[in-house]
Amino acid sequence: MIMKNSLRALMKQRSASSDGSSGTTKKTVETNNNDYVVVDTSNGGGAAMMEEDRGDELFLRLRREALEVAEKEPMLVHLLAKVGLLDSSSNAKCKFQPAKTFEEAISRIVSHRLASCSGGAEGNLCPQSLLETIHNAFLSDELELGHTMSEAVRADALAVEKRDPACETLLEVVLFMKGFASLVIHRAARRAWKPNDGGSGTRFAALLLQSQASSAFGVDIHPAAQIGAGVMFDHASGIVVGETAMIGDGTTILHGVTLGGTGKQNGDRHPKVGKDVLIGAGTKILGNIHIGDRVKIGAGSVVLRAIPSGATAVGAPARIIGFTPTGERPGSNVDTKLADVEPLSGLADSLVGSTITKSTTDTSLSTAATEMQTVSVSEERLESSSSSSDIVESGDSTDGDEADEKNTDVPKKEATSKKIVLKDSEKDSNEGGEEDEDDGDEDDDKVTDFGTPALVRFTKMSKDDCMCPFSGSFRKYPRAHSEDWISHSKLQTLLIQQGCSDGECVEVYFALLHLLPLCSPARKYGCIPADVFSENFVDIALEKTSLDIATCQALADGDLRALGLSRKASKRFKGLFSTLGQHSTRVLSRISSASDMNESTRKED
Repeated sequence: MIMKNSLRALMKQRSASSDGSSGTTKKTVETNNNDYVVVDTSNGGGAAMMEEDRGDELFLRLRREALEVAEKEPMLVHLLAKVGLLDSSSNAKCKFQPAKTFEEAISRIVSHRLASCSGGAEGNLCPQSLLETIHNAFLSDELELGHTMSEAVRADALAVEKRDPACETLLEVVLFMKGFASLVIHRAARRAWKPNDGGSGTRFAALLLQSQASSAFGVDIHPAAQIGAGVMFDHASGIVVGETAMIGDGTTILHGVTLGGTGKQNGDRHPKVGKDVLIGAGTKILGNIHIGDRVKIGAGSVVLRAIPSGATAVGAPARIIGFTPTGERPGSNVDTKLADVEPLSGLADSLVGSTITKSTTDTSLSTAATEMQTVSVSEERLESSSSSSDIVESGDSTDGDEADEKNTDVPKKEATSKKIVLKDSEKDSNEGGEEDEDDGDEDDDKVTDFGTPALVRFTKMSKDDCMCPFSGSFRKYPRAHSEDWISHSKLQTLLIQQGCSDGECVEVYFALLHLLPLCSPARKYGCIPADVFSENFVDIALEKTSLDIATCQALADGDLRALGLSRKASKRFKGLFSTLGQHSTRVLSRISSASDMNESTRKED
């Protein structure tokens, strides 16, 4: 009864003592997707008082849950009082001052936990100094991916409570979840990381926090890494985040995940993870690559190339197996099922569902996805064997041919089908329809086809990238469509000439591919029809790349003169650009005709 009266008195006191100061305030709100975000309000006066009170709901919840636990489990009374969630009126034996704010309570909880794991007063950390460091970081206005530490920690706590099915209260999140505690320490360490601050930089306090957190919780986050708000490290053990890594808002990362580099190179060398991403247990993402928003990565994957927004990827090396369902936020849903994944190549939904549901429970996600692709692609190849002359050849497959000739017991038709499967699987199936071309004279790389100095020189691409996330996902496309369909490799080569990164290339390709209906013949081959490219490229490229609008429009129209490509670069795309130019001309003609008809109608009226 005393504790309940104490809580009522606390709530009454906080309600009466609100100072009503104006300025930026913090408000934690629940979204339509049942997740939590922190937003800023700056209404001032009575509105600011209202928002401040609502922001303190988290602190009042912690106090209420602490009182309830203290009643049921007296063993927790000392801990709860020591970290400021109980006051002396709740228990005469505990003489600790209660915390006045949510930020102070979290500072006391995390500093107590870290200091205890580090040997207490006799360890490497002074408990009082640690408390002051964390609390001062909470008071700082420094932003990390657009959020103050207070905003981010509040969103983190609510995210864990909402997403973790084993978590029932906010109190257990802040007291016991080491993923949450490690993020609080990282955010404090980041604000102590000032290595180049006018020659008097500070590094060692931040490194000490990193080192002690790694020893205590098994989570190693470099102080310079940037992490957004509403992030959950589930279980957290074994998570490694490198110096130049970034993690977007609303992301969930399971245990054993590494966001690392690929060697001893300096500079920007770690992954950049977007918003609302789910990264499965044991996944390794290596190198300065971009992982887009709403990406889902299956457990145990090894990601070495960029993954576009809205993709689902599994395997080692990771392969993109489909599109994340529209509207789904994997980081918030924390659902690793693949049954609802929209397939890349437009295969029947029944095949996708049956393949995954028939997989045994102990089969890994990557194995299920690989089997799904193997079954679907092999069946299509066998069915199309009668029209193999229309397909661009993959090159010689001597071993396979000799084996078929020697095996006289195999019927001729069956051997032919087998030969096609072997040929198509020998090389990256996304390279179809593109011939080997001579690099050409060096002078051809200095001038355009119009005799003017080239603005864009040729950038050579590696033809066989076995780590490409689309490798093996599509068949080679028919030679008849080599000029009016655009494969992933051709689009990538085209955009690389304009200075786009691999991440930008894959984002544009994936967005264009998703525009095609499931039954589209081009989608089956992983290609973008020229008319779809021409009509949609500008909007997508402006969103996904750093290209200016003039360059985007020139690419969509196939305008070689405006692009300024060298002869050496342009000869690889002349057929495609001719098709794009013809489509652009037809579109302009239709627009002009429609305009004339409207003008004629107006005159008649």
